[in-house]
Amino acid sequence: MRASAGVFALSFVIILAAAIARPAAAENRKISDFYGVYTGQSISVTGEGLSARDLNVKIKQTKQGFNLSWTTVTRKAEQSAKRKSYSIDFSKSPRKNMWGSAVRRDAFGNMQPINPLREGDPFVWATLKGDTLTVYALLITAAGGYELQTYARTLTASGMTLKFTRLRDGEQLKAINGVLLKKK
Repeated sequence: MRASAGVFALSFVIILAAAIARPAAAENRKISDFYGVYTGQSISVTGEGLSARDLNVKIKQTKQGFNLSWTTVTRKAEQSAKRKSYSIDFSKSPRKNMWGSAVRRDAFGNMQPINPLREGDPFVWATLKGDTLTVYALLITAAGGYELQTYARTLTASGMTLKFTRLRDGEQLKAINGVLLKKK
């Protein structure tokens, strides 16, 4: 099993280097440049050592802005898989190249305002700078501190790269790098 993890890590590094070496043109990016379906893989580079993840990202237009949906499947050494899926609608804000997520759905599908002081309700926003769409999720912890998750998705000639970080009270807990190819 160790040999396959090493081969995966080496393959991932080669693909990541190729994707980063040929970034897409960054001038005058619009959110519509990101629309599409992307699939790929990532590895965790902190915390629990090498951990492979399958990634699927979909970005599409909505009436008020755009929707970002993503699924991450983490494969454990014992062959179990952990799947997490998220979908967030973003609306244009008064600030240039910035979108906010101001509502969430309750158990009945009704839209509810986000309250970051309620446990589990993150404050989420997105920014577009150059060829990178970054989504931030800020959570207030039970102890009154904070956790900040950052998803930086950068367009490349063949798709996008992903840089994910998770900080808690300024300490980095996790960093994940990924490469995704755009489906035709």
